[in-house]
Amino acid sequence: MKEIPNEAVFLGAQTFLLPQNITHLEADVNYTTVYSGSGKQQTLSTTLHKVHKCSNEHGHFIRISRKHVVNMDFVENQKKDGRILENGLKLSFSRRMGKAFLENLNLLNLTA
Repeated sequence: MKEIPNEAVFLGAQTFLLPQNITHLEADVNYTTVYSGSGKQQTLSTTLHKVHKCSNEHGHFIRISRKHVVNMDFVENQKKDGRILENGLKLSFSRRMGKAFLENLNLLNLTA
């Protein structure tokens, strides 16, 4: 039997995630794709809202648009038209959620 770490987040009967390994989440209707720092991805039949709620209890995750949630630990820097994760991926934030994202960047002392 597979040993499950204490910090794991459970998202179903046999699905668990380690929040510190998640770079970002992406929504697609009622499915969520979870991307990890190692480049792996896993698609869950769970809404982004539910995954964000569960993972946010164990990390610093910010919703930046209807489609994306990012782990602030993996945000490298922020540009005017989006932000860049440590893996070089560029994601756009919505105007409405951009203000909260920029406030979190300032709290983490990341350069704009």
